[in-house]
Amino acid sequence: MSAKRPFIVYTILAINLLLWVCLELTGGSKDTENLMRFGGISFLEIRSGEYWRLLAAMFLHIGAAHLAVNSLSLLIMGGMVEKVFSHIRFSIIYIGSGLGGSAFSFLMIHPFSIGAGASGAVFGCVGALASFFLIHRQDLGQLGKQNLNAILILAAINFAFGFMMPGIDNWAHIGGFLSGIMVGIGLTPAHLTSTKLCINRVTTKEHILNHKTAKTLAFLVAIFTIIGTVIVANNRNFIDRL
Repeated sequence: MSAKRPFIVYTILAINLLLWVCLELTGGSKDTENLMRFGGISFLEIRSGEYWRLLAAMFLHIGAAHLAVNSLSLLIMGGMVEKVFSHIRFSIIYIGSGLGGSAFSFLMIHPFSIGAGASGAVFGCVGALASFFLIHRQDLGQLGKQNLNAILILAAINFAFGFMMPGIDNWAHIGGFLSGIMVGIGLTPAHLTSTKLCINRVTTKEHILNHKTAKTLAFLVAIFTIIGTVIVANNRNFIDRL
């Protein structure tokens, strides 16, 4: 892997911590009205046109435990993604996955509940890594297969835990994971080099062309999934969700 430090991850961690401190100093990170002011996901507000909340909520956390768990997960999973995909690609994966998680949360959240957290984006990192090891499973051999299986098992355990424990927005996890897979497919390099995983591979012109086609398709699927989810949520009658 690349020896470069994941400074984008460090930057996001710093932003999350700073905003959490601001929440605590202005009324508390568990206070509903305070979360609303800072940009928590609210079905009624987003339905009224405040779509900026889909992005803002990715950097807000409810309580110290929520911040600590997501920060540790981001440091581990996000750090791996940034080293494998590069700084810019990681940024795209993180934002895209976070928006996907927020969109699914908006679709399923109770009308009078507030959602927040980086977990959708973190699950997106897991999905992106799954895409990477799936695409390069032949190049990486047994190591790639083991990593892919481990990632899928980890995701399954976390999804099961999310559905069993109250107060966890598992729909944000699902949306982030699916978005991460799609964006990860789009950004996974067509061939590996010594700067990635110490593997050199000759890539044929046909393979590059196929990869570009898959890349374009993956991005389109990710974009339309997020937009489609927001449109469906925006047109649902919130009275039916009470």
